[in-house]
Amino acid sequence: MTLKETLLKAQGQAKTAIEQDAVFWLLLELLNITKSDYYLNEDVELETKFIKKYLKNVDEYLINKVPVQYIIGESYFYNYKFYVNNYTLVPRVETEELVFRTINYIKEYFPDKENINILDLATGSGVIGITLKLELKNAKVTISDVSKKALKVARKNVRRYNLDIKTINSDWFNGINDKFDCIISNPPYIPLNQEVEDKVLSEPNNALFSGIEGLDSYKAILSHVNNYLNDKAIIAFEHGYDQKDKLRLIINDNLSNVKIKQEQDLSNKDRYTFIFK
Repeated sequence: MTLKETLLKAQGQAKTAIEQDAVFWLLLELLNITKSDYYLNEDVELETKFIKKYLKNVDEYLINKVPVQYIIGESYFYNYKFYVNNYTLVPRVETEELVFRTINYIKEYFPDKENINILDLATGSGVIGITLKLELKNAKVTISDVSKKALKVARKNVRRYNLDIKTINSDWFNGINDKFDCIISNPPYIPLNQEVEDKVLSEPNNALFSGIEGLDSYKAILSHVNNYLNDKAIIAFEHGYDQKDKLRLIINDNLSNVKIKQEQDLSNKDRYTFIFK
């Protein structure tokens, strides 16, 4: 079969445009080619061995609901490429927006400070902290996670970009002994009884679910966070679209004399909370 015929066969099994795009991306990544390369070589014959491998991976995605990023072992985030596996979350566009807004707030809140000290809590594959280091080159970045297996992936990504980043295996603040200008986190926030897609359930549950209301992570962080903040600091959270009001109450129970800004994502869903001390 040609390159085009192989893709059409895979896309014929897909039920949605998202799935069609995913199997196209899978094909490009497995062949290590660009979209332009594909369109220039649609009529090239592919080896039978490769076609079988590709279609088997397509079945893994469409039938077994394994995210394409796990099949490939990599994912894009903020135009950077990161290693991922089933011990880490698949990076999402909402989290890219969290990073983008946090960078802007850091520049606005600390206009004369270059060596910003940043902590990325529950880092997973490390995409948040590593991206902040890549974008804010003079920042001092620490990333931490309770999962040793996730942190192994994060360290691999740190090495990939040859960065000076401290990595700590820690259950929230248990292993942290520093104070920070910015603490950022996209922690688990899905309520235990909430239904999610099968593909999402392929991701590590301890990085997804957080108590009956999905708020246990924020309670754990906010009950101790003040001990790890400098006198002037920012806290940046991603959260569920319906958790804004309850999260504000948790903040007010634990912190005083702070300014809270809550913002929507690009789909107009309440998604981000920024706290300014």
